[in-house]
Amino acid sequence: MIQKRISTLQFLTPQPTFSDNYFQLIDTVLAAGVRWIQYRDKENNEDDFVKIATATFALCKKYNAAFIINDKVEIAKSLDTHGVHVGQQDLQLLEARKILGTEKIIGVSTNNISQIIKAKNELANYVGFGPFQFTSTKKNLNPIIGLQGYETILQNNFFTENNIPIVAIGGIQSFHINILKAAGVKGFAVSSEISLAKNPFEKAKEILELIGEKTF
Repeated sequence: MIQKRISTLQFLTPQPTFSDNYFQLIDTVLAAGVRWIQYRDKENNEDDFVKIATATFALCKKYNAAFIINDKVEIAKSLDTHGVHVGQQDLQLLEARKILGTEKIIGVSTNNISQIIKAKNELANYVGFGPFQFTSTKKNLNPIIGLQGYETILQNNFFTENNIPIVAIGGIQSFHINILKAAGVKGFAVSSEISLAKNPFEKAKEILELIGEKTF
């Protein structure tokens, strides 16, 4: 597996827009100490996607934070982002690696152990494993994993021998973090818990403090 340092807190953007509120949120989250932004855009046309992604990437550069584009591998290449995150229905990981080369980060969404094994064998840098619970931020939700699902995966012989970074995703809230950490989870992808908070800056700092480590 290609070795990259993976942030233990990954912030997934709400639907990006040209609004001041969107860019202020990204800047606020980064100012709080988050150093990984996954850009998820399911609605904008390609031109607007590129324009907003470029501006978001500029904010990440300001804070020396990783900028990962969801799904759009060719755009990630053209913008020279830190990498991409692909789903099971998106471009195959091996094809994404051919396009991006060996130096970029590629993460893959997974929902079971066979998908995790496949991702590791195809040189994924990390897997997003979920959803932990129901979340309204993703359509066509996969089967819910739940706490027991994470415990089962992290005790699996394949994981203990290969130790591919696993990032919990899907409805993660602050009070879930210590429970999931006790099960062995180190990485967390968070979206609405921060973006919809009354004070996103304080919420991001709270979650960072709960998680502890910055990379793994």
